[in-house]
Amino acid sequence: MRTVDREHYAGLLRLAYLVLDDGDAPLMRARRAAVRATRVRDGGYPAMRARLVATLLTEPPAGRHRWHRLFFEPVPTPKGSVRAALRELSPHERLAYLLRRDGLTAPEAAAEMGVHLRADFRDVDRATDAVDDRTGLDEAAQQAEIEAFEPDLVRLRAPLAVPRAWRAAVAAVLWVVVLAVAGFVLIPPDEESGGPTAVDPRAWQRTGMPTINEWPAQGELRDDAGLLRRAADAWRADRRDPPHGGVIVLYAGRVDGASLVVLHDSPGLRETPSVAQYFERRLSRGVESVRRLGSGSGQLIMLGLTWRYLVPPWLRDVRAAVPSGRSPDWVPVAVKDGVTDPLHWRWFAPRCQNYVVFRMTFRPATGGWPRTVTQLASNDPRSAAPRVWFRDPPERDERFGWAALHAVACQGAATLSESGDLRLARLWSGELPEGGGRATLLTVDASSPWGAPGRSILISDDGRALSERGGTNSDFTSSAGTVAAAVWWRSRRRWHLVAAAGPDVVRLKTVGELGNHAMGRGRGTSLLVVRGPRAGGPHPETARLPVVQVVAYETDGDRTVVDPS
Repeated sequence: MRTVDREHYAGLLRLAYLVLDDGDAPLMRARRAAVRATRVRDGGYPAMRARLVATLLTEPPAGRHRWHRLFFEPVPTPKGSVRAALRELSPHERLAYLLRRDGLTAPEAAAEMGVHLRADFRDVDRATDAVDDRTGLDEAAQQAEIEAFEPDLVRLRAPLAVPRAWRAAVAAVLWVVVLAVAGFVLIPPDEESGGPTAVDPRAWQRTGMPTINEWPAQGELRDDAGLLRRAADAWRADRRDPPHGGVIVLYAGRVDGASLVVLHDSPGLRETPSVAQYFERRLSRGVESVRRLGSGSGQLIMLGLTWRYLVPPWLRDVRAAVPSGRSPDWVPVAVKDGVTDPLHWRWFAPRCQNYVVFRMTFRPATGGWPRTVTQLASNDPRSAAPRVWFRDPPERDERFGWAALHAVACQGAATLSESGDLRLARLWSGELPEGGGRATLLTVDASSPWGAPGRSILISDDGRALSERGGTNSDFTSSAGTVAAAVWWRSRRRWHLVAAAGPDVVRLKTVGELGNHAMGRGRGTSLLVVRGPRAGGPHPETARLPVVQVVAYETDGDRTVVDPS
């Protein structure tokens, strides 16, 4: 390492340590991150700091390293110091503050972090204000304290009261450990050996919302270093879908006579991870499927074409049902070491997009009420496996919930193969004109691609589609009160424009070839039904429909436009 790099290394190490301060082996992890950052030769210190930020925000949680505490004590933390204030913040908030104190403006610090997670200058300002309040120091005093902090200053613990004959052995062990730590810092094992890393088995128990980043390795072969190395190397050599970032093992075991390794990568917080499945059979070996997840939440993963699914440890009481039935016929599914028994359903013709509905129970290890988790999973390991949510307030109508799932899987309300997680809502229920019967206007929002407008469809009480898909002004995260949707519905004699909106929309109005029609809010929901052209002719389905749009006026004065086609 050159002299200039040594100077940069000290600052990078200080920044990394203060971010990782309350974790396991923070000095070891900070050294590794700083060493990786100094490998950037072009761009000087700003480029090295950008590499360090990427490592801190994308590297998976480290496992427990309790042995180092036998010999070392951390640097003491004075009360009221900057370091003590930082330990009361989350790692992301610490990083935002430290980038600000490293000479960046709030927008520049947000941009540096924004490559890997959603952040803006207000997040940086909030973190900076929090440290100011907790320390009572001005910026210059805080900067001086940070620059004076040397994380390499650790103290050896006092020697144990043991006979003199044992002291030589203890000293020898100490030197072996020190040399091992030095080698670990200079040559990170996950980069040289090619093997994937593993998540701390207890990481998911320390959070109320575990994701794939807290999913521990499962399976009886998870300690087979040779198998894991071959699997990781095979994925890295894949020219079509190689991993991005670090490779983490989810499962390694024997499934139906084959050795199987399931891995995922770490592309950063702005991208969702990919999952790869590596098989070793008697006459073949290699990566057989790679799928990018719709979201980073823990979800079921089909193992090859085995009709078995990998289940994260925080989901229990697994049940499954085929969505084609009029009502759910839940079948309990046994799970052993994270893998389900094979499902007994088989089909080869397209039916309900070849998806099965799973219902599970999530009991947070950190406390709280258990929650029901619903997921749609395919018989194709390369297809998406979206989780299904219902908009606030939670839908407690089991009949509607199953009708909505049936419409999504079997009636074309959503295309599941490339879908992200889905959020469903009943926007309106009532009687259609001209004897059309009772119907529900269902909205379907997907989490991927981010911010994409939702879709809507009219369904019957048993989930049959009564219209083609229509448009909404919503997306996965928008407020349920401001959602507006419009569809074209055809009775026996004519077309009708059916539009509805949530309680925060006070007025709906049509513009276009149908003329101006308006309807205000009634009983909590704005509803507008406008008669369209007659549905005569030999092919009424393909008849030209009027060009029309629906304008939704919200209580705060905002307006949005919805296209029913």
